[in-house]
Amino acid sequence: MRVINALKIAIGNFGLVFKNILYKIIMFTVFATGVWLTLKISLRPFLEKLSPVLKDVIELLKGLVQGGAANSSTVTEQASSVLVADFEAFLAYINGNVNSIALAGLICVLIAYLYRFFAGISDSTTMILVNGHMSSLTHGKYLGAMFENLRKIVVYQLIDAVLSIVYYALVFVLEYLLLRYVAQYAAVPVVFFGVCAFFFAATLYATCMSQVMTNMLVGGMGLKEAFAKGLFPKKQYFWKMFAAYLSVIIICVYLSISTAVFTFGVGTVMVLSFFTVMKVCMKLVDYYIINVKKYFIDYDNIVIPKELRENDEQLLNKVDI
Repeated sequence: MRVINALKIAIGNFGLVFKNILYKIIMFTVFATGVWLTLKISLRPFLEKLSPVLKDVIELLKGLVQGGAANSSTVTEQASSVLVADFEAFLAYINGNVNSIALAGLICVLIAYLYRFFAGISDSTTMILVNGHMSSLTHGKYLGAMFENLRKIVVYQLIDAVLSIVYYALVFVLEYLLLRYVAQYAAVPVVFFGVCAFFFAATLYATCMSQVMTNMLVGGMGLKEAFAKGLFPKKQYFWKMFAAYLSVIIICVYLSISTAVFTFGVGTVMVLSFFTVMKVCMKLVDYYIINVKKYFIDYDNIVIPKELRENDEQLLNKVDI
């Protein structure tokens, strides 16, 4: 019921999907331009050395796919030798230009952090607006809610942007080491284990940070209190939340890939934006359940926790009719 209720609330606030799209398209355009300029100016020689390697890999794959051709083995051997030569030249360039490449990479990481920070402001604003719907069926203005709550949004996003980048960087390193270990024994399960590790990591982060976000933006808690009470949900809630986030993340990835193929990426933008609203609704539903609060799904449906219903029944029993 958590996911179903969150889905109904997300559909009821579908207008936020388009506002989220507009905001993130503007942010993406600005920061993508920054990354492009960085790569063009600082990493142009790097890309020039990398380009032949990528072309050689493509030619090698073509040779492997055309395995039935008479001269396929000869073509494959030639492509392999060319790939080795170009790759050695690429490594030689890296060894001779470590400092400049590291500086450009650092600039790209900084741009990624700033993008994560500014893009997350939209997610936080969406949460505040959806909370208004769930608590009192009010629908505020997007920019009004953003600027009115800008201080606590900025505080949360500064922390979340750092944590997410550090967390996924560690996940990437650990996953790389895991895949190298698995590949020593069997090459086939490597992709399976890699995808499993990705879904597990993304779900764990969403589960642990879910109530930190709601505590700060909706619950009015300070930074320390929000982390202390929200980072590790109680066991009775944790696994339900984990299962719900895992299911939704898998569905989102599947729909994103499908729409990328069949709609050339147009549908993917819609899917990802709706997923943002959906995830916000799930966090708020968990927040209301954990804190035993009633919430509106729409004008005709309100969810009242069992504890509150029992209190109402006790009050009614004391009333003389």
